Amino acid sequence: MQGKGLLTGMGITFREFFRKKVTEEYPDVQPDLGDRFRGGKIHLVASKCIACGLCQNACPNGSVRLTTVKDANNKRQLATYVHDTGLCLYCNLCIEACPTKCIEWTKEFALSSYSRDGLVFDCLEAARQRGDVKPPEAPQPDGEKG
Repeated sequence: MQGKGLLTGMGITFREFFRKKVTEEYPDVQPDLGDRFRGGKIHLVASKCIACGLCQNACPNGSVRLTTVKDANNKRQLATYVHDTGLCLYCNLCIEACPTKCIEWTKEFALSSYSRDGLVFDCLEAARQRGDVKPPEAPQPDGEKG
């Protein structure tokens, strides 16, 4: 029968016409993101970070970069912690590698930018603005030898 495909298509269209609408009114209404959402920036809890560098080593693209300094007690402290979302695969390997679970994903997802520089985020500076960590102390000199 030649009109069977047409009747089937019209039946589907008629059924969908009376279903509940699922259109989201973005950006007026923000979407409800699940608990396992990956796609935002890295949220660093710098007070828990031991500056081991495992997150940097686990990243396949090098989107997580950190530098450390030694404090007066010869302990490593974070000097910089940068996340480049332009390079990030959102593979979650950096978060799984963290032994202290001090990094996690944020729910921010509108990260578009006109330049690549706008996709690089300083996570340590954001933690300082939240009051999560104080700046690292400069190493103490051993004393003058003469």
